[in-house]
Amino acid sequence: MIRRDRLAPLTVALLALATTITSIGHDYTFDDVYVIRNNDRVHALGNILKLFGQTYWPPQLGGDGYRPLVMTLFTLQHVAGGGAPWVLHLGNILLAVATAVAVYWCARALLPPAGAWVAGALFAVHPVHVEVTGNLVGQSELLVALFLAIAVGHYVRARRRGLLGMGDAGIVLGLFALALLSKEHAIVLPALLVAAEATVIRDRHWKIFAPESRDARLLALGFGLVTAVYLYVRSTIQADLAGFVPFPVFTFLRMTAFDRIAMMMTEIPRIAQLLVFPTRLSGDYSPGEVIIPQGLQWVELPGVVICVGVLALAIVLRKRAPVASFGLWWVMLSYLPVSNLLVAAGFITAERTLFFPSVGVVLIAGAAFEWLRTRPVVAPRRAAVATVAILVALGLGRSIDRQRVWKNNDVFFDQLVRDVPKSYRAHFLRGRQVGGAHAQLRETELEYKRAIRLFPYDVSMTLVIASDYHRAGMCAPAVALLRWSYSVQADITDGRFQYVDCLAKMGEWRESRDAALDGLRYVGVSQSRGLRRQVASADSALGRRQWRRVATQ
Repeated sequence: MIRRDRLAPLTVALLALATTITSIGHDYTFDDVYVIRNNDRVHALGNILKLFGQTYWPPQLGGDGYRPLVMTLFTLQHVAGGGAPWVLHLGNILLAVATAVAVYWCARALLPPAGAWVAGALFAVHPVHVEVTGNLVGQSELLVALFLAIAVGHYVRARRRGLLGMGDAGIVLGLFALALLSKEHAIVLPALLVAAEATVIRDRHWKIFAPESRDARLLALGFGLVTAVYLYVRSTIQADLAGFVPFPVFTFLRMTAFDRIAMMMTEIPRIAQLLVFPTRLSGDYSPGEVIIPQGLQWVELPGVVICVGVLALAIVLRKRAPVASFGLWWVMLSYLPVSNLLVAAGFITAERTLFFPSVGVVLIAGAAFEWLRTRPVVAPRRAAVATVAILVALGLGRSIDRQRVWKNNDVFFDQLVRDVPKSYRAHFLRGRQVGGAHAQLRETELEYKRAIRLFPYDVSMTLVIASDYHRAGMCAPAVALLRWSYSVQADITDGRFQYVDCLAKMGEWRESRDAALDGLRYVGVSQSRGLRRQVASADSALGRRQWRRVATQ
């Protein structure tokens, strides 16, 4: 017979298992293809030590991030299964179950058993998590949430017993280091613990500068040391401290920090909806699905109101409802590094970035359930139980249904254009898929045209489309796109040879020659040889024409 105190975490684990188990037979999908399947660096055990000196994304694909621990995990799973994706999906499932139980365990340090179970159960079935649990690269998000949920839970328990001991500090710092090596946003742990001190702990005698607070100072020093070592190592591997190649929209529209923040204010209502009641999900959010305002506009007001309101509510509830206040701080602090409000990220909105912030949401839900459960009137208690039951059932059904979207790239990209038909990247990505995997050139061209019509300012996209046109022998549209791309950003090196080659094939020799000379100003040595040959070809062609013209006269 199962002990009652073990029944709660067991049911949370079973809910998490139910939402993820259908992914076991899925393939490598979307980023999995580039980060795992086609990435030789994670295919051999002998490479593991080297991973601690390499970027997460392959250098030829931008070299984003520093996540050696998750890359090590990919390597172990890839080798164990001989590259079979089901082994890595099994890893996702086990991590998802462990993370849900860790969230329950963390909540149990803050809430009575019933409220903690509500938090764990809602986390286990939250539909916005499917992008993380269904996509293999989501293991980085799973590891961070797992390590930090355990760290916060352990810290709160230790602090409620009294001052933090050296062993407790070592556990918290060790989990912090492991989380940092899994993904960058783990950097928020010290801020979360400060929020915990201000809300759910509130020990007046544990002040950083008080004589009796030596352990607090040592812990702060430990956090500083771990962070400094991590940032130093990271800086030797990746020059960009933020860890992102900025989203193309930010670069090619030359958006200032103010422009970027204004745009994110239009996205905040969507982010709130995804965290609280995610009825509509998508693997991509890009223009024209995303609004890009021009200066201050009324469309930004709801986002501003939500941000100010959440901050004010977190402050107001600090004494009245400390767990709810802590949950609000958890949402704000954990989302801030990926919010585009501080630095430009490699995306506008991404569901995977809401995985860790959602812990704060379910803590608030658990606190709200406990408040209703303890009301003297029966009706609120029954309403609370019924609401939780409905939300768990709805979340379970939606998550199971959503898992099918991540089965393989064909299913994913087909669903993507249905989820966000106004997103330019959805059509661009589907165009690449149907053209590359199935050679459906007509369908590819239609998708590319839709993407360009929706948003022509992503030069990285127009260069890829132009390259595909060149490969298919369709020089006129390739030239048009390349000419447009270079007018947006003149110093681009990509596509220079294709541009010159297509102009030559179209008989535009003088323009081909000028384009080759212009390209030589930007390209490296390897590309310059081809451009010089094109200059010689253009000179030869123009010379023959001149000779023939003179001869006929």
